[in-house]
Order: sequence, then C-alpha cells, then structure tokens
Amino acid sequence: MKVAVITGSSKGIGSFIAKDLNKKKIKVILIARSKKLLKRVQQNLPYPKLSHIISKDLRSLSACNLVGKKVKKINYLINVAGATKGGHFLKLDDETWNDGFNLKFKSALRLSKIFWPKLKKSRGKIINIGGGAGSWEKPSRTFMIGGAVNTALNHFTKTLSLQGKLDKVSVSIINPGMTLTGRLEKLLKADSKILKKSVKQLLKERTKLAKIKRPTKPEEVAKLTLKLIKDKKSNGKVLSIDGGKIKSLN
Repeated sequence: MKVAVITGSSKGIGSFIAKDLNKKKIKVILIARSKKLLKRVQQNLPYPKLSHIISKDLRSLSACNLVGKKVKKINYLINVAGATKGGHFLKLDDETWNDGFNLKFKSALRLSKIFWPKLKKSRGKIINIGGGAGSWEKPSRTFMIGGAVNTALNHFTKTLSLQGKLDKVSVSIINPGMTLTGRLEKLLKADSKILKKSVKQLLKERTKLAKIKRPTKPEEVAKLTLKLIKDKKSNGKVLSIDGGKIKSLN
C-alpha cells in the first residue's frame, strides 16, 4: 500500500489533496496543528480507515523530527503547510518574517531531509505546494513575506531535484495563483484595510490584473497533484496553475 504524508491538511488545498489521494486507496497521513480540524477531514475521507492524523506545529525542528519517527513508511511527501502573513512592510516585525519561513519553507526542507532515506528506498516523490506570489514579475507590496518564502521554496525544489535525479526521488512544485480558500479571504481582508478598498473590489481587480476569468479552485490543485504522482517524469517540474488553467510547465 502506498503512503502519502500531507502537511497542512486540516483545511484548504491540503484537505482536497488528502481526499483525492485517499479516493485512490492511498493511505494518507494528515498533519496540522488542529486535531479537531484534522478529525473532521478524516471523517469525510472516502476511506477513513486508510488514514492517520498527527497533530503537530511544524514550525520547529523537534516537531518535524517527531513526525519523522512516527512515520515508518512513505511514498509521497506533499508539503502544503504555510500561512505567511501579509501587511505593510514597516509593520512586519522580525518574528513575523521568521514565522513565515519556519512554517512553510523550513518545514518542507526539514521533512524532505528527514524522509529522504525512506523516499530513496521507495523511489518516492516530494511535491511542494508553493504559490504564485513567488513570481518576481508580479510582486505585491502587501504580501512580501509570502513572495520571499515561495521564491525560496521554488529554488529549493529545483536544486533538490538535482539530488533526486541521483537518488531516484522525484521532486517537483506546484504554484497556485489566487485560490478560493479561507486563507485568500483572510489576506484580502487584511489588504482591504491597508489599501482602503473592499474585498470584492480587490478580488475583481486582481483577477483582471492576472488576466484570468476566475480564481483557482482548491480541487484543481488537488487534481494536478494527483497528475504529478502518476507522472513518471515529474522530477524537477515547476507547474503554475491559475484560473483553472495550467499556464506553465517546465
């Protein structure tokens, strides 16, 4: 039986990925801080018995190490966890910057390293979920931390894929654009206070600026993740999904 470890799977994109993989009878190990939310996701899986939950805050190395000890077998590591905060540059303190990197970038880095020997043994895959904010072509002054973290995650993925080529471990990344999750709503609410615009107006403006008809749906990111799992030549791939349509594949 194949086993997938999915971080940040208590809601949003992570929960949709868990559901899609579980539907294929892949055992999913769900990781997030909230045990209550994890149990809710677990109960709604097609095959709840083919799942296990681990309630841990992945911001620390010790938590990542504990997860590594609990998981005996792994075929797929899917790093989704991440909640970088937006805001005005002068109001983003050092702790907020550290928080953004610790949860999204460092947890992906640490878990990749911890699970590498087991992934090498299973000839498994690492799929990182980054974000469109990592593109230097369309930076946002109110989402500076997210942009920096996703840029770092893209670079890490590409360079790790070089090691993956030697060790037969596939490493790739998906960069969703605006995605209809609760997190997007939070970011828009924060930006509306800074930019003095309504959430509805901001969503309309950003959809137009991105030249898309609508934001991406989390289930579309999940389907793309499943496609990467099936892809025998996925190592080193960087996929961008925006408005329900893949714009780049390399």
